[in-house]
Amino acid sequence: MRGLSTLGVGATLAGMAGQASATSTADRYEEYFSRFDTVVDMSEAGADTSGNECICPLLHEYADDDTLLMFPPGEYLMTTQFRHTGYYNLGIVGNDATIVPGTVEEMDGRTSVAGTFEGPTRLFRLGVSYSPGDKLLFEGFDFDFTAKYSGFRVIEAYVEKDMLVRDIDIVGQHDIGSFGPALFSVTDPDGISSIEGFRAPDGGEHSENTIGTIWKGPTGILVPQSHKGKLWFRDCELGGFPDNGLYASSLDGRVVVDGGIYKNSCASNIRLKASYSYIQNATVVVDDTSGEYNQPGVRLDCGEGLWLYNTDIVLSDPCGHAVVVQNDVDRARIQDCNITVGEGEVNCAVSVSEEAGKVEIFDSDIEFDGTGNAITIRGDNDSSDEPVKLLRTHITGSGSGRNGREAIRITRKGVDILDSTIKMDGSHYRRGIDVLGDDCNIDGGVIESTHHPIVSAADGTRIDDMTLRSYDGYTGLKLYSDYSGVSVTDSTIYNGISDKGTIDLTTSNLEIV
Repeated sequence: MRGLSTLGVGATLAGMAGQASATSTADRYEEYFSRFDTVVDMSEAGADTSGNECICPLLHEYADDDTLLMFPPGEYLMTTQFRHTGYYNLGIVGNDATIVPGTVEEMDGRTSVAGTFEGPTRLFRLGVSYSPGDKLLFEGFDFDFTAKYSGFRVIEAYVEKDMLVRDIDIVGQHDIGSFGPALFSVTDPDGISSIEGFRAPDGGEHSENTIGTIWKGPTGILVPQSHKGKLWFRDCELGGFPDNGLYASSLDGRVVVDGGIYKNSCASNIRLKASYSYIQNATVVVDDTSGEYNQPGVRLDCGEGLWLYNTDIVLSDPCGHAVVVQNDVDRARIQDCNITVGEGEVNCAVSVSEEAGKVEIFDSDIEFDGTGNAITIRGDNDSSDEPVKLLRTHITGSGSGRNGREAIRITRKGVDILDSTIKMDGSHYRRGIDVLGDDCNIDGGVIESTHHPIVSAADGTRIDDMTLRSYDGYTGLKLYSDYSGVSVTDSTIYNGISDKGTIDLTTSNLEIV
C-alpha cells in the first residue's frame, strides 16, 4: 500500500514511534488486528485531521475486504455519501474521531442540492438490500450535528450475518427533514448482529420546521423490512424523533432491545413487529411534549412471543399510552415492569386492543396519576377473545376518574386477575375494576378505591379471596341487573354488596364490614 503504515496478521505497527495519538489508536483497536489482513492508519494515508478536506476519496481508495481503517483523534470532513457494497470483513473505527458533515442549504427530496454537501444525505452507506456486506465493524465515532441543517443518516448498514456497531455518539439535533440517523438490516435468517452504545440524545426535528420533506420527520433507528436475522440493541440512547425512536418494521427479523434510554419520540419510543422480539432492562421516558403529537412509550404491533421485561416506563408528561398491544399481536407478555403515568388526559399504562391475542401482565407495578384507565382490556366479549391474565400486578395512584372511572376496564371475555392489588384514591368516582366482559375471574388481593372497588355488568363473574373497600363509604361490590352466574366467595367486603338484580348470585363465606 505504497509505504503506508499497515499491519498484517500478528504484525506490529511500523513507522509510528513517537506518535502518541497513532499509538493510542492502535492500542485501542489492537484486539481486532488478527481479524484483518490489512490495517490502515487513515491520517498517514492522507486524511485531514483538521476537518478541512473531505475523507470520502480516501475511503473509496482504501476500503477493501479484510481491511481495518483507523481514524486517530481529529475532525474529519464528509461532503458526500460514502457508499460501499458487497464487502467482506471491513472495519472502520475511530479514536476520539469526530465526523463533521458539510452544509446543506437546499433539499430535493432526501438529496442536498445546495451547500457544501452534495447528494443523498447519508454519510456511511455500507451495503444495500440487494448487495449486502458481511462482517462489518464500525466503532468509536462522534458525529457533529451542531450546525444548522446538518442532520444526516450516520450509518446505513446491510449485512448478510455479522455486524458490530459500537460507541457512536451524535451531538446536536437532526434538523434537515431527511433520513434518520441509522438503519440496520441483517438479511440472512441465520445472522446475528449487535448495535451497542448508539447514542442520539438530541433527537430530530419535525419536517415542517426544516428544509426537508420526509413524512413527519426522521426515525431515530430504523430496522427495515429486509431484515430477516436477529439484531441486538444494547445500551443505546435516543432522544425525541418525529417518526418513532427505534422502529423495527420487519415482520420476519427479530429485534432485542437490552438496556438503554428512549425518550420523547412520536408514534412510539420503541416499536416492535416481529415474533419473539423483546425489550429488557430498558428505560422509556416521556417528559417533554407539545400535546400535538401522540408519544406512546412502547408499541407491540404484531407477532407472537413478544416480551417486555424488567423495563421502566415513565410518562411524567404523558401524551399517549405507556404500552400498547395492537390487534395483530398473537401473544405478548409484560413482566417485572415499573410503569408511571403522570397527570394528563386519557392515557393508559397498558392498552390491550380489541383483536389482540393472549396477553399476560405479570409482577409489575403501575403508578397512575392520570385520568382514564390504568389498564384497558378490550375485546368482543365472545368466544373469539383470547385470554388476558394479570398476576401479582399492583396499581396505585391518585388520578381522577374524570375521563374513565375505573383503574381497570374489561370488555373482553375470560380475563383473569390474580393476586393483584389496586389502591386508587382519585376524585370523580374513581373505581377499581369495571367488569363488562363475561367469565372474568378476580381471585386474591386487595382493591381500595374512592368509589366502588368492583362493578360487574357481565355474566359469570367470579370473585374469590378479595378485600374490597371504598374510601368514601360506597359498597365494596356493585352488581348490575339481569346478569347471571356471578359468584362471590371467601372475601371481605366493606359496606356490603349493591345487588341490582343479578340472576343466580352465589355467595359463600363472606365477611361484611
